[in-house]
Amino acid sequence: MAAAVVATVLIVNNQSNSPHEAVPTANEIALQSPQDSGPAPFTPSVETQAVSAPAPTQQPTKSGGATTPAVLHSVEGGSAGLYGGTMSKPACDTERLIAMVSPGDTGRAWASAAGIAQADIPGYLRSLTSAYLRVDTRVTNHNYKTGAVVEYQSALQAGTSVLVDAQGVPRVRCACGNPLRPPKLVTDAKYTGKPWAGFQPTTLIVVVPAPQPVTEIILVNIQTGDWFSRLTGRIEIVDRRVDAPRGPLTPGIPAPTAMKPGTPTASGSTSASGSSTSSSGSTSSGATTSGSTTSGSTTSGSTTSGSTTSGSTTSGSTTSGSTTSGSTSSGATTSSGGPSSTTASPTTRSATTGTTTSGSVTTTSAATTTAHTPTATCATTAPSTLPPCTTTTAAIP
Repeated sequence: MAAAVVATVLIVNNQSNSPHEAVPTANEIALQSPQDSGPAPFTPSVETQAVSAPAPTQQPTKSGGATTPAVLHSVEGGSAGLYGGTMSKPACDTERLIAMVSPGDTGRAWASAAGIAQADIPGYLRSLTSAYLRVDTRVTNHNYKTGAVVEYQSALQAGTSVLVDAQGVPRVRCACGNPLRPPKLVTDAKYTGKPWAGFQPTTLIVVVPAPQPVTEIILVNIQTGDWFSRLTGRIEIVDRRVDAPRGPLTPGIPAPTAMKPGTPTASGSTSASGSSTSSSGSTSSGATTSGSTTSGSTTSGSTTSGSTTSGSTTSGSTTSGSTTSGSTSSGATTSSGGPSSTTASPTTRSATTGTTTSGSVTTTSAATTTAHTPTATCATTAPSTLPPCTTTTAAIP
């Protein structure tokens, strides 16, 4: 793990609103956040969930205001904690990617950039394992425009969703569908784009192949910071919880931490696992996306609707195969599968929770708590026609 490459660097902060203006030149390295698809991507995003990673804690070393040479650490692809993931959920929709990059001219260009035969694209992609980078990583990226493929150097921010090969090397970037190759290192590197919080060239790594193919990779759970393993080389997700690795982590890999949900990619994404869709015959009074807020709840083949009055709010979270919604309304209480009923009371607060399953509607309602304005039975001030209230004085210990 001790291999290192020294390079003199210059960071150019590009404040342009468009990330797709030009392909970087030979000595330029494009800084790319997880949802930045880069110039002329092969496809829209196929990631299932966008995340953002904590900023690196390593601080740059400065000497008299001069630029400090960057040391790019080499990390073997089988190293524990190099990647993160969500238990039982892929980071990328591989089948959707296959459908977009396999046929026609796009397929020929994609295969050329990946270094494989076009006919091998489906099998190749299904042999890769999806995960999230946990360290800012240098790669050779590609773009595709008017039938031509151009490679460029890129630094991918931690939190980027990728597909990795049997030796742990990132081979595809899910936010753009681009093939990835090992980076070409230069001595006069110029970093272009807008640096993210905490970016330092000294925290960048280069992933090198593990000496032998690995049958499983040890990931950090991006939701909890715990550890689990994922079998490699298969389209289905097979995960199991494992204990934390013994001994220190490989230099360059940070301690396990959770990641936060990120902003969805502008091009949008469709997930094979964990996404939420509305089928024919169902309706929703709000847009439904994975983890988004909806008004009412919708399942395949059935509809659960809710009515609200002015000033009411409805919120909920959507998960694959089921929808759970909670509503808080002022003056309105709604049930599923029947007519709506309204209780006219300006001081009523009601709360209901429901669970909907695909194919049938089952609604479980919690008790409704109604707060009424209390009726006075005694007087605290005079004059009054009511009897005076009894005053109780608490003893001071």
